[in-house]
Amino acid sequence: MNIGSVLEIAANTIQQLMSLVFLYLFFDKPNGKTKRLIPFLSAAVLLLAVTIYGTVSALTSNYLYYLITAVITILYTTVFLRGKLYLRIIIPIAVSNISIAYLTVSVMSASGTLPFAKAVALLDSFRYPVLFVADIIYAAFLFIIYRFGKGKINMRSKSDILAFIVIPLITCTVGLTALMLLKSVDFDGTVQIYVTVIALCTAVMVMIFWYLMIKSGKEAQIKTDLMLSRQREELYKSSVLSTHEQIEKISVIKHDMKSKIMSVGMLISQGEYDKAKAVCDSVGETLSAAYTPVHTDNPTLNAIMNVELEKAQSNEINCTYEIADTLKNIRDADIISLIANLCDNAIEYLAQIPKEQRQMSLAISSYKSYCRVVCKNAVASSVLAENPDLNTTKDDKTLHGKGMNILRTIAKKYDGELLINEDGNQLTVSVMMMK
Repeated sequence: MNIGSVLEIAANTIQQLMSLVFLYLFFDKPNGKTKRLIPFLSAAVLLLAVTIYGTVSALTSNYLYYLITAVITILYTTVFLRGKLYLRIIIPIAVSNISIAYLTVSVMSASGTLPFAKAVALLDSFRYPVLFVADIIYAAFLFIIYRFGKGKINMRSKSDILAFIVIPLITCTVGLTALMLLKSVDFDGTVQIYVTVIALCTAVMVMIFWYLMIKSGKEAQIKTDLMLSRQREELYKSSVLSTHEQIEKISVIKHDMKSKIMSVGMLISQGEYDKAKAVCDSVGETLSAAYTPVHTDNPTLNAIMNVELEKAQSNEINCTYEIADTLKNIRDADIISLIANLCDNAIEYLAQIPKEQRQMSLAISSYKSYCRVVCKNAVASSVLAENPDLNTTKDDKTLHGKGMNILRTIAKKYDGELLINEDGNQLTVSVMMMK
């Protein structure tokens, strides 16, 4: 076996292992190390055996080789992995290395200097650089598909589009151009060194860029989680204080009610019916003026709603609410952050405008497979015209202005979206979440 066969086996084996590892990470796995490792190692050994035999017998240039490897990977995903069945059949075919390898060769042959029919039988000096570039492109392709499938790439984010689409395309173009340049100069030694250095440096720069992007994303997520934990701590404290205040108010009302009921009894026994009626009327007024806490079958929702309603009342804001869905499918921590940020943004704005305009409402409802949380508040003038992203106007940007980002994060977490709309003198902020 010559060096060319060894390189060919190595390149083909790397491709097969990359696809197998991708499938292992992409789909859910059964519980237990044995149930995970034995099928994976068995599939890897089978692919290795087919690759070695196919390379030695020149089977890799035939569609039969790719058919056999596709059958092995599909059997592995359908029998031993978890997930939707049609995805476990389609994904192995969609990410097959044959499509990427042939795409690479097709792009290189587009200029007409390298016909596709001759591409699979190139001289070693050109074939192995092609295989090397094809493997790199294949690895990048699998990496992007994996992150996209796991929801770690946001196509609405300019930085994600730049990092995971624009930069990889430019890198692939550089690699393919380098190979075509080597072919055009008939593998001149000096040019080959320069071009190889350029291609490798480009690949390293992309890897560094990806690493920094992923790291910065994780750091941003850590900061958001820390901020959320601090916010939840403050909200729990507010909830405890609010509950204590409500207990005190209820105790006063209870004592007052006891005295008035005794008075009504005495007045009735004395025949003073008009006076007894007047006392009863005053009792009704007291009860109407008393604050009635929110009470649903979700204690967390009760706590945060009562805290926010108390805030609105203390700022002389007329706040109404309607609860048709108690968000039982949403994590408690996310409920607190969601309601708190929606209400706090509205309360903070309304506290700065004239009292007669201080109107807000909160509605929680269901729509098909989604739950909706909609907060509306009056505006004195167009907010979106002056501040379309609703950024904070406070001096300390590190401690304030994170509310909208938190709402976007929660919406994305539940496969939903954040919607902001302004109609006349009313601003509406809606959060849609999949149940």
